[in-house]
Amino acid sequence: MSKEIVINLLVFADAVSKGTKQAELFSEVASLGVKKVEVRREWIQDFTAELPQMQSKAEEFDLEIYYSIPAVLFKKGKLDCDGLLQVLQEANVLGATRIKFAVGEFDATAQTELIALKDILNKHTVLLTVEGDQSHKNGRIEPILGLMEASRTNDVPVYTTYDVGNFVFVGQEPLYNAVKLSPYVRYIHLKDVEITHQGPQVRSLDEGHINWRAALSLLPKDVPIGIEFPCGQQPQELLAKTIKQIQQANQS
Repeated sequence: MSKEIVINLLVFADAVSKGTKQAELFSEVASLGVKKVEVRREWIQDFTAELPQMQSKAEEFDLEIYYSIPAVLFKKGKLDCDGLLQVLQEANVLGATRIKFAVGEFDATAQTELIALKDILNKHTVLLTVEGDQSHKNGRIEPILGLMEASRTNDVPVYTTYDVGNFVFVGQEPLYNAVKLSPYVRYIHLKDVEITHQGPQVRSLDEGHINWRAALSLLPKDVPIGIEFPCGQQPQELLAKTIKQIQQANQS
């Protein structure tokens, strides 16, 4: 089952904050028996050097790369064509099989934007998913669901990443949203979230208030599951525990 688990390199945030490059972490991912790694674009400082380095490391450790983009796909209802094309070019160098954007401000009535998106994606083999981030502007289900429904109507190959924790930050119910988005989900991000007096705080699994097991039971069983929360200064032990939790949940 671990081959269907993805390690988002956010788990190594502490090491990255101290100067470790993402390519240097691929061996850590492989040591867990995991075969998929999610690279974070915002942590790349030298694209010319780091993209091929990560591609080489992925080949060395037999890892499939996903590419996480901290930007919106739609701005004020318009597709960010230039941004999407730039990311697709980077994904090609990286050897990534998937890219993930935040959905942004999608206007379901803007057919020309859907046509433009379809034309671009039909020229590439990479899978595009969108998710909501932790902002009220870009994190709610409505624009995601609107894009999914419009994409199915217009045969546009875009899907969604379901993040069990992000919806809490925008005041929405993760389980309700899991039911609504399930037909379109091709990737799952797992974290827990604790509700505190300071607001929602990201936590490791079972250290917050989300029934993430119930969410998994409502979502497709054949899609990869990404671990996406900081795991501290010694992440390997927590990651091994988290992988076991996910495997047990999927077997129940």
